Amino acid sequence: MLIQITDLNAQTAKNTICTVQTRYLKNMLDSTERVALANMLAEYHQKVTMKNEFVLSEKSMWHFWTDDSREFVTVTEYADWSAIEKSGNRDGELEKQAWPDAAQRADFMKKMNSYFTHHKDAIFNVMPKLTK
Repeated sequence: MLIQITDLNAQTAKNTICTVQTRYLKNMLDSTERVALANMLAEYHQKVTMKNEFVLSEKSMWHFWTDDSREFVTVTEYADWSAIEKSGNRDGELEKQAWPDAAQRADFMKKMNSYFTHHKDAIFNVMPKLTK
């Protein structure tokens, strides 16, 4: 899911682009599994996302109330389209720095991603006059 945010206030210098990804948990997690996944996501966030200079902001959200309680949504903001491409490459570099051993890196990613079945993306255009 992509959202373009237009100049909404004096603090915004130009349009930004947001990707919105909804991932689906394989099943309902018990409290131990939920903590384990949250810890892995937090570790990735600190070691990769927070160090990626092309990511302006990012917010992840657990399901609260919809018809599918397996949803995990992440909204990531970038300066422009080229920053999205550069960010993907930078993530790869930062992952290698965070987990220098290829086997450990692969194991971490496999374990973290094993909690999810699939994801969906969509594209939206923000209506600035309807934004608060």
